[in-house]
Order: sequence, then structure tokens, then C-alpha cells
Amino acid sequence: MTRLLDGAVAGVIGTTAMSALLVLSRTAGLMGPPPPRRITERIARRSGVEEALSGEAFEASWVAAHFAYGAACGALYALARRALPASPVASGLLFGGLVWAGSYLGLLPALRIYRGPDGEESAPTTATMIAAHAVYGVTTALAEERIEGPDGLLADDRR
Repeated sequence: MTRLLDGAVAGVIGTTAMSALLVLSRTAGLMGPPPPRRITERIARRSGVEEALSGEAFEASWVAAHFAYGAACGALYALARRALPASPVASGLLFGGLVWAGSYLGLLPALRIYRGPDGEESAPTTATMIAAHAVYGVTTALAEERIEGPDGLLADDRR
């Protein structure tokens, strides 16, 4: 259980770094509203809660959903870490790519929540999202290594 929680914390750290890149990319005009916001908007509309949410509540909901997804993927990273390359940079790049592909090419289109890069995104948005997932993966991997390591942030006698 500790490994999952440590991975979730690392995933939140990775999501923070990823979100900073998304904000910078949006400020630079490379993309419009980020896909996590549009995905949450569609889920709210389909579930019938869109009308009940104030603007502030919706903004909080999509940010919370984005960080929750990042935490969940971080927990998965912690479980998969031993099967990934030893280098946290290599494993983070691989994992970030898998999260992007699994989400935007697999899960979201299969659930008909998002059409994926071919059906919905401009080339700059797709490139930004791939780069953002690379940042997410590497940051998550480095954070997880620091948290889990023998002298890590949360290291104690619980292991």
C-alpha cells in the first residue's frame, strides 16, 4: 500500500510539472483550452451535472480530475517501475508515452469521450500534449525514485 501512495504523491508532482507546461503552451498560443478541461466538460454534460456546476465549481472539478488521474497513473507507475528501464529518465519517458497513448489513442476514444489527436486536435496541441506527458513521466519517475529511495523523502522503517 505504501508503494501505491508514494507513487500517487509522485504522480501529483508530475502532474504539477505537466500543468505548468500546459499553462506556458496556452500562454504562447500553442493550444486552446487543455484537453483535460474539455474531457471533464463532456463528462459533466453527459452525466447531467453541467447545469448544476457554477463556473468556479467546474474549474475546480476539471483541475481535481486532472490531478486525480495523474495520481492514479503515478500509483500505476510505482507498480510497474521494476518492469521499466532502470534509468528514471528512460522509464519516465516510456511511461509518459504509454499514458498519453493509452489515454488519447485508446481509453478516451473507446469511451467516446474524446476523439483523439486525429479527430480533434491541431498539430501544435498534439505535440504539446506529447511533450507534457514526457514531462509528467520523467518528473513522476524522478519524484518516485526520491520518495522511495533508501534516503528518500518518506524513507523510514515501514519498508
